Amino acid sequence: MCLFIFRVNSPPRYQRRVRGSLDGALGSFLPLAEKRYRRLFMLHNKLVTAVPHVAGLNPKKFRTAKMPGRWLMNPNRNILDYQLLTNFLTLSHTERRELAKQIGTSPSQIIDDLMGIQKAMMIF
Repeated sequence: MCLFIFRVNSPPRYQRRVRGSLDGALGSFLPLAEKRYRRLFMLHNKLVTAVPHVAGLNPKKFRTAKMPGRWLMNPNRNILDYQLLTNFLTLSHTERRELAKQIGTSPSQIIDDLMGIQKAMMIF
């Protein structure tokens, strides 16, 4: 299952969207508060360059939405890949501390954010 996180101004307490694809995969969308979203967005950007990726694929480009025509906003900027964010948990203690320091927070705050998302998605 793939979880995507998007930003909203005032998220409802337990709102989430589940979707299925033609190949049988399940995906989910979960709204986040602005402060938590910004913290995880900065972590997401750091992890794209800090973590080695499967087969050398760029996760940002791989998850890019393909939409016809031109849009006034960038829909990809508002969506985070939870699968990539959980790579933070596999890093060593030193690497976690260094990444958290680069984005101006603590590793425990990031882990709390990820656990909060995991708790909100406990529907399966």
